[in-house]
Amino acid sequence: MILSKEQRIGATILFGIALVAWITVAVWPSRQPHLSEPPQTPKHRSWEERKDSMRRVDSIRFAEWSAEREQRYDSFRIADSLRRLERKNELKQLRDSARIADSLWRDSMGIFFAKQVKKDTIIDLNHCDTTDLLYIRGVGKYTAIQIIRYREQLGGYYSPFQLTEEPFTKCHLDTLLYRFTADTTAIITIPVNSASIEILQRHPYIRYNQAKAIYNLRRKKLKLLSIDDLQDVPELTPKDLQQIAPYLNFE
Repeated sequence: MILSKEQRIGATILFGIALVAWITVAVWPSRQPHLSEPPQTPKHRSWEERKDSMRRVDSIRFAEWSAEREQRYDSFRIADSLRRLERKNELKQLRDSARIADSLWRDSMGIFFAKQVKKDTIIDLNHCDTTDLLYIRGVGKYTAIQIIRYREQLGGYYSPFQLTEEPFTKCHLDTLLYRFTADTTAIITIPVNSASIEILQRHPYIRYNQAKAIYNLRRKKLKLLSIDDLQDVPELTPKDLQQIAPYLNFE
């Protein structure tokens, strides 16, 4: 189909108009019509206020519920911890009782363990070694090493009851004390009138503040004559003086 000249001119004009319209729509920024908020009526405002009050009430109720839940959980946890602690103490007492009973029974039946125990053996804590200690039923290798190591720190034992002190709380030697003795002449003493603070505080029974107080008193008096001179030291209690007396040399 062949268009005439007038038709071709008309088609070109229409195409140009359509192209300009398309470019205008694509490039020109669109503008949204301004929507004005509808005026709030008294009923609408009343409903909004009710919703706000309901939100506040719900928030308060939720906070109270959360606090009550936390309190109930804490009380349950405390009660459960107390029950566990009581159960643990009961089991510990049962184990200790069974251990003591077993130790006493084995000692009474010592004749049947001739290779492991000498029933009438009494061991001197200041002259024994780990091999000697292993003859006692109830003293293992670890306990024997602890006894020898603590003897070296002390300078010697003056009583078997020292085996019940803190380093031996896990060894349970209370029922075996009658099997030990202590030769006090073998104790290595500390020369108080010439020892420094460092030497004094190395002893397990003497803390740093106590060693410093003893040192300062010695410098003040020039020489300490006996354990009675240390009674005026506030850092030393009567129990402390009783413990350290066998380990101090005032010559």
